[in-house]
Amino acid sequence: MRHHQTGQLVQAEQGYRAALALEPRNADALHLLGVVAYQRGHDDAARDLIGRAIGQNAGVAAFHNNHGNVLGRLGRHADAIAAYREAVRLQPNHVEAHASLAALLSQQGEAHAALTAIDRALALRPADAGKHVNRGNILRALDQGEAAIAAYQRAIELDPTLAAAHNNLGLALVAREEVEAALGHYRRAVALKPDYTDAYANLGNALQDTGRSEAAAEAYRQALALQPDHGDARLALAMSAIPIIPATVAAAAETPGAFAAALDALATWAAPHPERLRDAAGRSQPFYLAYRPADLTDTLRRYGDLVAAPQTLRDRPMPPERLRLLIVSAHVRDHPVWRVILQGLLIHLDRARFDVAVFHTGARTDEHTAWAAANVDTFVGGERSVAAWRARIAAHRPDIILYPEVGMDPVTGALASQRLADVQAAAWGHPITTGLPTIDLFFSGAALEGPDADRHYRERLVRLPRTGVSIAWRADQSAPWPGPERTPGVVRFAVCQQPIKFDPADDSLLTRIAAGSGACEFWLVMPNRQRWAGEHLVARLRGAFARAGLDPDRYIKVAPWMTARAFNGYLDAMDVYLDCPAFSGFTTALQAVQRGLPVVTLEGRFLRQRMAAGLLRDIGAEDGITDTPDAYVDRAIGWAAAVRDKAAWARQRASLRRAADRALGDPAPMLRLQDELVAFATKRSA
Repeated sequence: MRHHQTGQLVQAEQGYRAALALEPRNADALHLLGVVAYQRGHDDAARDLIGRAIGQNAGVAAFHNNHGNVLGRLGRHADAIAAYREAVRLQPNHVEAHASLAALLSQQGEAHAALTAIDRALALRPADAGKHVNRGNILRALDQGEAAIAAYQRAIELDPTLAAAHNNLGLALVAREEVEAALGHYRRAVALKPDYTDAYANLGNALQDTGRSEAAAEAYRQALALQPDHGDARLALAMSAIPIIPATVAAAAETPGAFAAALDALATWAAPHPERLRDAAGRSQPFYLAYRPADLTDTLRRYGDLVAAPQTLRDRPMPPERLRLLIVSAHVRDHPVWRVILQGLLIHLDRARFDVAVFHTGARTDEHTAWAAANVDTFVGGERSVAAWRARIAAHRPDIILYPEVGMDPVTGALASQRLADVQAAAWGHPITTGLPTIDLFFSGAALEGPDADRHYRERLVRLPRTGVSIAWRADQSAPWPGPERTPGVVRFAVCQQPIKFDPADDSLLTRIAAGSGACEFWLVMPNRQRWAGEHLVARLRGAFARAGLDPDRYIKVAPWMTARAFNGYLDAMDVYLDCPAFSGFTTALQAVQRGLPVVTLEGRFLRQRMAAGLLRDIGAEDGITDTPDAYVDRAIGWAAAVRDKAAWARQRASLRRAADRALGDPAPMLRLQDELVAFATKRSA
């Protein structure tokens, strides 16, 4: 025992074996030898030894607790949970068993049960700072951010030197958009624990999220200096080559090449041990690369080859009469992915052809989540680790997995990089190829794609009818916009997409429109998160207007973030909606036309530059579609003149509002999607 207590594991093992040579059924010696095996990483031997100890004496809580530790590390989570529960049944005041049970339940997505378990541990040991950290982690999984922050703060009160409390408080503050405060706690964490690689990586993530890419890269390098095989930091370092919102035209143009070079370095690092990078898949993704208006197909294909796990397909029998379709999304709630893609899909799926399951990987839920859960055969929600989600998918045994928005969520990004079903497909929730070899089909819309679009996808492109979606959502509730009264004769342009969509090369289009439109205002809307990006965009546009000899105060106007109803009122108060040329918006354009607000869009080569144009073409409102920058400017200027004939413009808005109804309710895209899935599944099994 003395050797064991002082960490001399080899000598401890020798002592326990000597005891067992004299008494082979000594339960304590079997148990402690199993603990040594566990500490030395010999998990199978540990499981056998502790199991034999339990066979000799099943009434010792410590035996079951340590058995749970071993089983958990072996991935036998249900057995581990049962072991911890037996430990606390035998010894209700076993603090560590309650805490271990809480941690494993949380990992498996059973956050409410986990909270009960950790609260029992804290009732027994209320001054244990580490347990308060665990409680905060569980509360974060339950999307109870305020309570999580309070738990971490309590841990820091009890032990100000506990680095994990500062690190995890940083995570909770980032979720609440208090990134600057989070940076302070990450820095405190690494000051307290200079070898805290995860805290350095989180520091880098927060710096990257605030647009400080160079500082982020330095934080990732510090993590890698401590742990060169840290896959998360290595992948994040590559992503730091992609600025969230470039400051200049040159910086934007250089981004694809800089990321390609970062992939070269990543490939060199990953070559000896590719699994280290694949284990990090999803946690950092090239999401912001899509906002650069270039052909990114080959670059994303290279990225996909690096992060995707080798494909292992099970034997393919003929598909059953009713295929098991699994939809995996982090946005089964009020979100553009739900409004435009998911809701209509769930309404129109033929339940005679498909057994439908939805796995909601996000923490946030609302009435739409509840509706989805009530209208499918199987619904699973709650935050889980990627491994836990993978296990749930394996247990469900889907024939087909559909990911509506690959690239927008870390869990779905990680899952999509693995082969978990014979047929795997993506939809255009993130309107660019996934680049992943594990995704077979990409569902888009005939109205959205250009004639050469197939070359822009690694997947097989499927052009569904019209815009590829069956929309049931309406922007039909509004509240008066509390903006300033309009100055007579002033035209108001809505420039209201997320700041990341505005490419610096297009700033001059706005100055040209301003110069040719007479008295006018350009109304931007601050984002709900990454407010700094909105401030950066405003400053950049003010600079562009000043350089063009135009008074920024006169032209550039800013509205705060607003609720959906207030945003509809804002659209009512605008005269013309200017779509972003580099990254067109579908949902916002849909809202605009439903409010009768005419849309000017510049249709480009790629899906992400054609979203609004496809919608306008679909509803027969093609007069807002342009094909060159000059035509975009001319159309906006022409409409600014037309706005001043109030009666005629009101009639045009009313006509557009009626036309917008044509976008709604058509089941044809979803019926075709189902035919394509069945045909592809049948072909795969042949």
